[in-house]
Amino acid sequence: MDYIQPYFDYFSQNPGWAIAIAFLIAFGEALLIIGLFVPSTAVLVGAGMLVGTGHLEFWPVFLATVAGAIAGDQVSYWAGRLFGERLKTLWPLNRYPQLVARGEDFVRGHGGKSIAIGRFVPGVKAVVPGIVGMLGMGQAYFAAVNFSSGLVWAAAHIFPGMLLGTGLALAGELSGRLVFVLLVLLVILAVAGYLIRLAAAGLSPVLGHLLSNISNWAKSKQSRSMRRFGRAVAPDNPRSLLIVLFTAVFITGVIGLVDMATGLMARDAFSNVDVSVFNLMKEMRNAPADEIMIAVTMLGDGAVLTVVSVAIVAWLAWRRAYRAAIAATIAIVAGKIFVPVLKYGIQRPRPLELYSGAETFSFPSSHATMAMLIFGILAVLVSHSMGRWGRAVVYATCGIAVIAIAYSRVYLGAHWLSDVAGGLLFGAVMTAAFAVAIEAIPPRRIMPLGLFGAALLAFVVAGVMHVSANYGAAETAYAPRELTQRIDLAQWQDGGWKRLPPRRIDLAGKTEEVFLAQWAGSLEPLRDTLATLGWTETPKWTWRDAIPYLNPNAALAEVLPRPALHEGLKAKLTMVHPDSGNGGRRQVVRVYKTNLEIGAGQGVYLVSLTDEELRKRFHLYAVPAPLPAAGGEAAAMLQSLAASPKLTVVAENAVEESTPALILARP
Repeated sequence: MDYIQPYFDYFSQNPGWAIAIAFLIAFGEALLIIGLFVPSTAVLVGAGMLVGTGHLEFWPVFLATVAGAIAGDQVSYWAGRLFGERLKTLWPLNRYPQLVARGEDFVRGHGGKSIAIGRFVPGVKAVVPGIVGMLGMGQAYFAAVNFSSGLVWAAAHIFPGMLLGTGLALAGELSGRLVFVLLVLLVILAVAGYLIRLAAAGLSPVLGHLLSNISNWAKSKQSRSMRRFGRAVAPDNPRSLLIVLFTAVFITGVIGLVDMATGLMARDAFSNVDVSVFNLMKEMRNAPADEIMIAVTMLGDGAVLTVVSVAIVAWLAWRRAYRAAIAATIAIVAGKIFVPVLKYGIQRPRPLELYSGAETFSFPSSHATMAMLIFGILAVLVSHSMGRWGRAVVYATCGIAVIAIAYSRVYLGAHWLSDVAGGLLFGAVMTAAFAVAIEAIPPRRIMPLGLFGAALLAFVVAGVMHVSANYGAAETAYAPRELTQRIDLAQWQDGGWKRLPPRRIDLAGKTEEVFLAQWAGSLEPLRDTLATLGWTETPKWTWRDAIPYLNPNAALAEVLPRPALHEGLKAKLTMVHPDSGNGGRRQVVRVYKTNLEIGAGQGVYLVSLTDEELRKRFHLYAVPAPLPAAGGEAAAMLQSLAASPKLTVVAENAVEESTPALILARP
């Protein structure tokens, strides 16, 4: 893949830079206060993914991460020992007195364990090493706990990335277009989570200081309304910060939405960006990513989100939180009405023709709008009585669902990027208005955790049922549009076969094994012929088939062949044959559909032959690894096919890749 492969190749060829980045990120994450603003999780999990995909070695990355974490905490500890109590009066700690106080309470409550536990606690982990040094903890004890906890912390970041990278490699044959598609989504989610963390831990103290100044200024005025405003935004009012933030979101969202809508109607301001992103996603589409994204986008269908809406309102009504129930109903109904009205008003065509009626038009995305609105309402209600970090977790959880659904719409070509952005903006505006309206509701009446569980249960159950029942229709609707090339039989035999690639092309755009044959006609004769020769057809590969790979003691016969793709497409037929000469290997035939047709509807397929053996790593998993098939094996297979009464081999040459065997199915 042209866009991301150069970066993978660069880090593979220059691992020193990747190791240095891992060290610096882990080091910065452990420094006093600075660690609040370092996106360590996203970067280090990404480094683990590169290890899992085979682009980096495990030990250098792991040891660099451990060393950075230990060194960062050690520097913070030395700062505490050097300055003592004066540390709290120095920059930057003097800008975060509340955070320092929380850190001191944490250390006093957990003692020496605070060093190890604190590494995994957002917020306080940026001050704990300095505080334990300030309070006089011995160097030897600190070093022992720092070293051991650094190992665990590094493993907790690198190992999940390795597993994720290995999974992507299995699904996408290493660093290909599937990896790109999923990496883009993961980066978006990581950035969103980082911004939530930044707002919860880093910006809240700053905003609190700002609100204090505004409140004091307003209270000093003679106007009664100004003094009332001063009391409302005073930091001692636990809801003041949220009221100001939601009001700011509302105003900013309205301005952005109006500007976006008028831009589309008056000057088509987003067309260049929209077309560029659409073409990029169209190029990146591939079978495994399609399966994921179709399922994700179906979770944002009206049938699923309506069930979630009903569950939220029903819970509020059951808890007699009638004001919240009415406000939620009004907001959701307003969203339902707004989307088709604006669609008809702007009448912007979709990138692809998918629906009828109001849904023929594109702006704004109803999936993005309603997902943002419904999950936004849920997040506001559930986090009503929580602290900063509890609120951040709730918003991050709901945000993951919203962003994934929005991303799937762009990936599948159902919407332009600006359609999704407009839907998210309107959903955010309505959520902010709802949040300001229900701030006075007692959280004990709502029972937020029960509401969260009920809503997520409804989402999961409705989503699973909807996807299970309607996935086939959705797969057809969202299928990539392909242009079929038609030639006659004589043209195909006389050189038309050269239009097709001689080798399999993986998701990264690299050429793999040679195609030993081109097949024209129905696949039934080929399937029957191979079956009589001892070949066994394997079922269509799904994500569940990766589970046996996690058994390091599995035998080769117990796992399906790995899902090799050609130009992003799965094989239409996969058959295996045990290698009688080597019990640890097997032969695999894969048949891929092309866009070439002979006559009226006689499809042309590409046939590949590979060997596979089981490769085990870290005693954690066993994955089938492909090996090139020997030339003699390909020739023997073609001879067997030529002897079949159901087939006609019109050209034979399995040695030179420029001239594959051309095989016709006999009528």
